[in-house]
Amino acid sequence: MEGISKKRGLRRGLTTGTCAAAASKAATIAFLSGKRPKNVEVALPSGQTVNLPVHSYSIGQENVVASIIKDAGDDPDVTNGAEIKAEVSGQQLLAGGVNAFRFTVQGSRFTVLTGKGIGIVTKPGLAVPIGEPAINPVPRKMIKKAVRDVISQLSTCPPQLSITISVPKGEDLAKKTMNARLGIAGGISILGTTGIVEPLSISAYRHSIICSLDVAVASGCSVILLSTGRSSEKVAQRELNLLEEACACILVGDHMGFALREVAKKEKASGALKKVIIAGQFGKFSKLASGHFETHCKDSSVELEFLAGLAEDAGAKRKIVNNIIDANTAREVFFVLQENRLDGVFNVVCKKIKKNARAIVGSYPRIGCILVGYFSDIKTLAI
Repeated sequence: MEGISKKRGLRRGLTTGTCAAAASKAATIAFLSGKRPKNVEVALPSGQTVNLPVHSYSIGQENVVASIIKDAGDDPDVTNGAEIKAEVSGQQLLAGGVNAFRFTVQGSRFTVLTGKGIGIVTKPGLAVPIGEPAINPVPRKMIKKAVRDVISQLSTCPPQLSITISVPKGEDLAKKTMNARLGIAGGISILGTTGIVEPLSISAYRHSIICSLDVAVASGCSVILLSTGRSSEKVAQRELNLLEEACACILVGDHMGFALREVAKKEKASGALKKVIIAGQFGKFSKLASGHFETHCKDSSVELEFLAGLAEDAGAKRKIVNNIIDANTAREVFFVLQENRLDGVFNVVCKKIKKNARAIVGSYPRIGCILVGYFSDIKTLAI
């Protein structure tokens, strides 16, 4: 895969949008010229070009299918290795696909359709309107550019062509993504804003948080549940009896600070958000309470001295304080506090998180905090 460099020793990859554009280009070349290039060059939004190997061709009497295997580089992307196909036909293949968009190149009209494995948008707030396939705006432009590059080299072209994008295993892959939460049903999304997948990309995760908040606001949700992990989210949903139509549940992982800053922006713009509930377990919460709102291990560490100070303030004996300072993990501290009936520390941790979060979001919305125990029980509920 030429044209992609490494970052911090890790190999970059290519987005599903880049792969869809490459498959469209290869299929268009094969359909119009009969040639089957082993590699195709695709232009990225930056103007850089990349060269992708074509995985396969299937030549029919009235159509050509070309496929590209997505290489996500060293990013742990669920779509890594997925086969992305483009079928080009001179007929208007409306059956089996949903119109995604149309464009015209040198008098030839192209209709891009979606086939198996591409999701359909079902909720407002995303980059694509409800009812349209989840092929985002930048990938649409890339597909159009890839086809235009082929047509510009030809003297003639049929008056109309159809391009059907599909991902054979897309429906199964989508179950491993946040698509269902975002309101994308039936398959994966064709994504990408730069055409390149950064290894271990923080930006991709944060983009999903922004999208989730956009959907929540557009859907009229007044409550946002921001959880550091899936188990915390499930417990909070159960204990608070949160209704899906009124509450958006967003998994923020290590990016609580980023999520809260985005909440502040959404609240200021819409005024619809009434409450934010922060849910998590003691490890992440100990970091949030001490003021570290980006909680990845490379950005922050568990503040054992901080926790020991809270325990001492709660009346812990010196031996217990020393045990906390010498602990290996926050989980260990959690059980030390629990065994010594120092549950008041949990209350203090939640209050500090609420105070720190308030400094990020401003006066509104209201802030709640739920500390979830390690056996899926609620330890502190500060609503």
